[in-house]
Amino acid sequence: MSRDPIVVCLHHPKDPDVGLVAERASASRRPLDLRVLPFKESVKLRRARQAPPVPAELLAEAPAPSAELLDGWNAAEVLFTLDLPAERLDDMPNLKWVQAYSAGLEQYPLEELGRRGIRLTNAAGAGAPAIAEFVFGRLIEVCRNLRSIEAMQSARDFHRPGGRTLSGKTLGIVGLGAIGSAVARLGRAFEMKTLATRRSARFGATSPDVDVLSGPEGLGRLLSDSDVVVLCAPATPETEGLIGAEALAGMKKGAVLCNVARGALVDEEALVASLAAEHLGAAILDVTREEPLPQDSILWDAPNLYLSPHSSIPPDAYDARLFALFAENLVRYAEGEPLVNEISLP
Repeated sequence: MSRDPIVVCLHHPKDPDVGLVAERASASRRPLDLRVLPFKESVKLRRARQAPPVPAELLAEAPAPSAELLDGWNAAEVLFTLDLPAERLDDMPNLKWVQAYSAGLEQYPLEELGRRGIRLTNAAGAGAPAIAEFVFGRLIEVCRNLRSIEAMQSARDFHRPGGRTLSGKTLGIVGLGAIGSAVARLGRAFEMKTLATRRSARFGATSPDVDVLSGPEGLGRLLSDSDVVVLCAPATPETEGLIGAEALAGMKKGAVLCNVARGALVDEEALVASLAAEHLGAAILDVTREEPLPQDSILWDAPNLYLSPHSSIPPDAYDARLFALFAENLVRYAEGEPLVNEISLP
């Protein structure tokens, strides 16, 4: 087994906790050469990489690598990054493994990584507890009319705002991965009945985190039976527009829809129409199809819509969990063991 240092380039965040990574990965048989080399593309360019080819004018705006960054790329065996420009892979001749900063992989050149034999792991699960907290914070805000209570205080007009409890209601989770499971466990704590779908679930499948588990074919039943529906599924060709006019019409009148997955899962025009018709009681969107959300978007003024700017995860909690996972994988990598969250590439 090689004893040469593992050269690791850390691109994002700008000031990573190198000490945590070094301490947690101290059991590695190979020494680590950790290089903090910040690299981050614009949101616009990152979005464009999700639907190649990228327009030439956007590529022209890509950050130019410094000599130090090019030297790091040339030596890197491992990359920890939010962005990975396909056109720069030739500058990384020794690259063997990429740790994605995100759970979603839409901006990464998956086919090219597969062709070059470069391994890829994602951040699935790193943000799960924080996202679940966010979901229930918003649900309490919606169901207990906290906006009305704030308005009452501002108006100095004391009255009871009404509302409803979560206890005893049915929680439907579309996508029972790490995030969906964390949401389900909190749902149980609120004494909710929990239903879920999972892409890989087959007839008769069960999970300790939910009362009823089904495959994608169970979506219609989940929507019709749930008082709250939380979207936690990845963005794939199969989930594009998953919640459209037909799906929304199949939901309970007055139900709440919460999307902490990807904006592509929801037909936003159909969602606004359902809210305006008062079929859907409320919608919570931490993600939208276009981010940042344009000022002229129809979402801003939709009734009973609770928007947030893709901010369900506080960076401190997310980074600590992800660096711990990355350090564990560095030890596994040095030992030749399977990596946690490794993606099967085309």
